[in-house]
Amino acid sequence: MKASLVFAISVIFFGVKAWSAVRNPFEIEKEPQRTIHTITDCMHVTSEEGDFVYRKEPDPPIIHGPGGRASSKRSPPSMEVCGLYVIAAPDQIIELSVKYSDVPCESGALMAFVDGWELNGQYFPGIHDHQLSIKERVKEFCNENNWFPNYQLAPKVYRSSQNAALIQYRIPLRGSFLVNVRFKPHSKPCHIMAEGLAPFYRLQSSEYTGNCTITALFPAVVSIIGLKVGRNPLVSNDCTFKNGEVDQLSVGGSPGLDSYAMQRTSSLCGHTDKVSPEQAIFCEVTSIRLESSHRGSNIALVSVRPATENDLDIATLVC
Repeated sequence: MKASLVFAISVIFFGVKAWSAVRNPFEIEKEPQRTIHTITDCMHVTSEEGDFVYRKEPDPPIIHGPGGRASSKRSPPSMEVCGLYVIAAPDQIIELSVKYSDVPCESGALMAFVDGWELNGQYFPGIHDHQLSIKERVKEFCNENNWFPNYQLAPKVYRSSQNAALIQYRIPLRGSFLVNVRFKPHSKPCHIMAEGLAPFYRLQSSEYTGNCTITALFPAVVSIIGLKVGRNPLVSNDCTFKNGEVDQLSVGGSPGLDSYAMQRTSSLCGHTDKVSPEQAIFCEVTSIRLESSHRGSNIALVSVRPATENDLDIATLVC
């Protein structure tokens, strides 16, 4: 399948004003109101928690003819794939609960949870870097019984492995769903979708995580502010061992999400706490990829900020 906090608590008090310091036995407290968002765009990107609702009604009959009579003919069903793209803070993961779905299989409707993001057939994190296979990362579902929409007393709950997750949906004729979004803490992020707002990002790989990545969906200025990659204490561009294993931090860009196919502008390994010169990547996607040979922990601290026209003089790649 392909694609494109306001928290209010209202409390009603019954009682006289003079007794405001004493809890009224008839006081009624409402539960906190849920934040409800309506999905209107085919590609809906959010960094907010709350309930997200989508509803599609059948198209009205086409009016034609001299008498203005309605025809039973309707426009052909749309097979467009849309998505709710969720991004959290770098040190958070995303919990998506499908609380209600009226997505009839027989009409060709389909929903899917994606552990990460998908755009034009490419994934973040890339298929070469994520610890799970695509089959494990993408979960498809729809309503087999069209007579009884699926209201989940125990919602389907999915969790991402990083700070990006996606609900994709294709609803040709009619349908609706309700998805709840919540953010959970994540102590050791390996893959990060960057918004360019953090002072720096920390990548740390281990024998369990494999490669780690930072992806920014904009031209960016990148600087390495700390490096502990590989066994060589000196900073080097030669990061391949005699057995072919590689420990290195690479910077580059590409037109798509998968950093495996990016054009690299630099690859470094070694140990240093000196800040590197800034380099600007003028591509649709900027990527930083920490490749690890599973022999130990590699750590990199990287700053990423949006690039402007003033950064053209430090450009190392223009896609």
